[in-house]
Amino acid sequence: MSELPLKLHKVEPEERYPLIGDINHGAFANPMFKVVLEKFGNIAFARSSACMEFENFVRRINARGETCLEIGTYQGMSAIILTQFFNKVICVSVDDDLRRVIKHEIVELLGIQHKIKFYDVNNNQEKYDLIRFMNFDFCYIDGDHTNDTLTDFSAVKKCGRVLFHEYWPLQPPVWNLVNSLPQNEVTRAHFDCFAYWEKHNGSNHQ
Repeated sequence: MSELPLKLHKVEPEERYPLIGDINHGAFANPMFKVVLEKFGNIAFARSSACMEFENFVRRINARGETCLEIGTYQGMSAIILTQFFNKVICVSVDDDLRRVIKHEIVELLGIQHKIKFYDVNNNQEKYDLIRFMNFDFCYIDGDHTNDTLTDFSAVKKCGRVLFHEYWPLQPPVWNLVNSLPQNEVTRAHFDCFAYWEKHNGSNHQ
């Protein structure tokens, strides 16, 4: 497990195409996204769940608080958005290929390294051992949806507020879990594959 920058090799710059017009609508209108896109290009947004409705949905569910835990972080773009709503974002990831990960460089560029802490762990056991002792009041689950959705949710549901990515029929573990929760506690995104669960007082879901 490591919380230190992993610089296994330099990521080569990619070919850039000039953009016509200003970026003033959609997810990339966020000022931080503009800075990252200009510096790092498309690679910074690889595998990102934050390129469509993410920020708008986070605002819609009124997600805010002291500490947000994110399970599954690649380049950290969703974590960057979450820093706008939480004082601290803790990211725990099990990644099989860290050679192209530049998340540390990205947050340093933005000057928000004091708000985001990255933990890169080797396996799920390390992940859950780490999470067990954490205090957080919101969680975004975006890890291994196929294999870890149920165990990830079990590990974080104590906070009572969980945002899920890949809530769609193409990902049955997420789809089925969300649909098995009390439906008066679930909010779904209008166009993107997000769902949010917030435990109500008196709920029997443990």
